[in-house]
Amino acid sequence: MRPFFQNLARVIVRVSLIFAISTSAFGNEIKTHSEHTESLGPHIHGKAQVHIVLDDSQLSVELHSPAMNLLGFEHAIGSAEDQTMVEVTRARLKNPTDLFFFNDGGCVLKHQSADFSDLLIANSSSHNDIKVSYAYLCEKPGRLHSVLIRLLDIFPHITSLQVQWIIHNRQGAEILNHENNKINF
Repeated sequence: MRPFFQNLARVIVRVSLIFAISTSAFGNEIKTHSEHTESLGPHIHGKAQVHIVLDDSQLSVELHSPAMNLLGFEHAIGSAEDQTMVEVTRARLKNPTDLFFFNDGGCVLKHQSADFSDLLIANSSSHNDIKVSYAYLCEKPGRLHSVLIRLLDIFPHITSLQVQWIIHNRQGAEILNHENNKINF
């Protein structure tokens, strides 16, 4: 099990590098909220980012999104209705087979996490983000050639999805929308 976590750490470092690159690559074409200049990336309602990295047999997928896109609000949780929406969204995000369909590769989910912590702070910014991570172990990583991403169908507030990937020693970036939600690696 120890090699799994060492490989996972390498994947996380790669995903972090992709995120840093994507901030500059995609940041030039869109305006950000001025109060988010200190954040890691742009905070734009309707837009979200996905990073996909395959390192040997370890597949890492990360989603970064303004809370508004996933919840319909982004202020701190202040009511029972807000809490219910958070629970419904967590449940949707806990089922990645509904969100990401990988064509092949025998990838099995090993770990996932969702960070809603900004919404728990009473005095948090009115522009909060959610980060979700999925870690898979792929039995046949060489057969992984495409992904169908259904986030835009499940979360209708997302209108544009910026995806960056590194798979099979290749990398790419694409912007997905409701008409185009598939990536061929």
